[in-house]
Amino acid sequence: MRNDSPELDEAPAGSSALAALATQLRNGPLQELTELQREAAKLAAATAGSRADRLEDIERLVRLSLSTMEHFHAFTREFQAVIRGLRDASVDTH
Repeated sequence: MRNDSPELDEAPAGSSALAALATQLRNGPLQELTELQREAAKLAAATAGSRADRLEDIERLVRLSLSTMEHFHAFTREFQAVIRGLRDASVDTH
């Protein structure tokens, strides 16, 4: 993620918080989204199996999708809070 804000560049704590969030994003929600995409592709390509098996696969995909979106939204809320905190700290120092 590119940072165009000079205030954030001046704040070592802000930089480390952003770096930690970038790592968290890569290792968490982005991995889950990648897994969701792989599972959806497998399901789309699958032609064998009974109707019950396919329904079970679809239900599993729905559960994975819901979980992935919940984790991504939680990450987004945390990310917004960090940005808000950095912005508030920047305003306080000027």
